[in-house]
Amino acid sequence: MTMRNNGSFKNIGKEAIVPESTDGIKIYLESTDDQYILRNWFSTFNFYDKLSFESVSETRGDGGCQLVLKKVENSQLKAFGIVDRDILLADPNFQDSLWWEIDDAVFLSQKPYGEKIFVLHRWELENYLLHPQALAALVAEKRLNAETSAADIAKLLCDHEDNMVAVTLLSTNSPTKVGEQVLRDKSGEELKQAIQIKLQVEFDTIEAEQIKIKRFAENEQDPILRWRRLSRLLDGKRIMHRIDDLLFSGKVKLESERGALGRHVASHKLIDSALIDWLEGIYHSALAG
Repeated sequence: MTMRNNGSFKNIGKEAIVPESTDGIKIYLESTDDQYILRNWFSTFNFYDKLSFESVSETRGDGGCQLVLKKVENSQLKAFGIVDRDILLADPNFQDSLWWEIDDAVFLSQKPYGEKIFVLHRWELENYLLHPQALAALVAEKRLNAETSAADIAKLLCDHEDNMVAVTLLSTNSPTKVGEQVLRDKSGEELKQAIQIKLQVEFDTIEAEQIKIKRFAENEQDPILRWRRLSRLLDGKRIMHRIDDLLFSGKVKLESERGALGRHVASHKLIDSALIDWLEGIYHSALAG
């Protein structure tokens, strides 16, 4: 599989917008970012010609998840949708229950928005791109350090996981949007104290929320597996900025390398198996119907 453009998703997405087709099965996505990456991930799969990946919005900030639900509900065609896990965080029906479900099999079985909507197991699509193997491949591609392994990167990420968890609290606990790069220069106790002030909550609340998120690591000791499990409930965009600083000293911006990361995810066969199975199920249903 090849990603044809390594640039920013913002530009890629706009190039990817096409008139909505009436052939095959619609798979509605939150943004043109998602549209680009999924079209390229699945372009060589046997079901690709039957499925039409189409964006409902240029950015997730336009309420893409709710637009996906409405599109699927109102479509007169065969339509399905894929939404980020964080849709559950804003839903009072699930923010205190399914949002916090650690068991992937249980999470997959719940189908909170019906059979036609696939909820990603991770916070958002960015989280799937931040796999240590994909990051190691990007480091080598940039000729920064060809000897850096996926295990090295996973260990580095896990060594700084407390900061990753802490900045995620800016999203899980804030009723209003807090900038993604806020407090990027802080770490450790200084970071937690700054978050406490920013959110205007008790310090015990910060500690309790961190514990809830860290449960997703499931006491895993292997760094690659630990990062894979923990990153399910980390804010993808916020931790992306932290990883910029850890791996590239801020000289490479992962926000502009998502196309390359997506290519590496595909080439290393790291695409979410649950998502593949769901799409294949739709494909086989279409053949049978």
